[in-house]
Amino acid sequence: MVWLLVLVAVLFWLARPVMGPFVVAGVIAYAFSPVVGAVRNRTGLPRALIALLGMAAAVILIGLALWAFGGAVSRELDLLIRGGPDAVALLLRQLVGSDSITIGTRTITVKELGNELQSALTGLLQSPGTALRYAEGVSKAALDSVLALIVTFYLLADGTRFRDVTLRFLAPADRARTLRIVEHIQVVLGRWLRGQLLLVVLVAVVVYVVLGPILGVRYSGAIAVLTGVLEIIPLVGPLIAAAIAGTIAFSSGGAGLAVAVIVFYTVLRQIEDQVVMPIVIGRAVHLHPVVTIFAVIVGLSTFGVLGGLLAVPTAAAVNVALHDFYGDELGPLEVGAQDRHDPADPAST
Repeated sequence: MVWLLVLVAVLFWLARPVMGPFVVAGVIAYAFSPVVGAVRNRTGLPRALIALLGMAAAVILIGLALWAFGGAVSRELDLLIRGGPDAVALLLRQLVGSDSITIGTRTITVKELGNELQSALTGLLQSPGTALRYAEGVSKAALDSVLALIVTFYLLADGTRFRDVTLRFLAPADRARTLRIVEHIQVVLGRWLRGQLLLVVLVAVVVYVVLGPILGVRYSGAIAVLTGVLEIIPLVGPLIAAAIAGTIAFSSGGAGLAVAVIVFYTVLRQIEDQVVMPIVIGRAVHLHPVVTIFAVIVGLSTFGVLGGLLAVPTAAAVNVALHDFYGDELGPLEVGAQDRHDPADPAST
């Protein structure tokens, strides 16, 4: 068993450059497998058909959302990128209190700084090398997305077979406990992924409504989308979103509007942490901030952006396993009653 685990670890290490789509597919399939199983138990339809219908519905919904809002958000993002240096220059002018900044023996005007930022950004976006890298990145992302969809379908359709084959390598006395731990981890990861998807949409809608119709901040649609996407990045993402929104609000409405936006983002974050996340994601996913920071840093340094995104659910899975092994010493793990698996109930397996 030890040599088998070592071999698997070596294979994963050698395949790490191409593991991204498989990891994403595995997380999605692992999170939504209980949903597919519940629908199968209620309807009697094959898992493959349920997975195919569910993925088709998700793709259609995403396509409709892009068709309805993609054009407007894309235009606002372009305007935001082009107007960003001007907003930064205005913010620097207000912070410094003059139109120039003296660094050593050189004096730089705020207007020159804004022009330099604009020229650098424009040159970066329009350079042939950047365009080529951008095209390569888009092509790779498209291929990885298609591969992830295909792998997700097969894992949703046949995931239980992989689980059963893996359990055969364990001693009969260890299979029941291992299956229980796997099911608890599946509950936590499922709630985390489904909750994150809901939070992205919820935060984007709330930010758009408050920044746009209520406060009148420019580029509210683009800022809302950025805030929702950055919500996925633990700790750092919300801070970046608040900084972008505050800078744009300052450039368009002054210090009063910027303060209102920062206060709104602070209140939104507190409501999300204290009210929404415990209900949507569950307290079983909550980790101490020190553990979260450590996990994110290790994930980023080891596996890049994907590692940073998956660091929190991985740490939560380890937390679940530790509670299952040392529950009495660590205290009870709070998992909603609706998420518990009853071995006597086929619908909960």
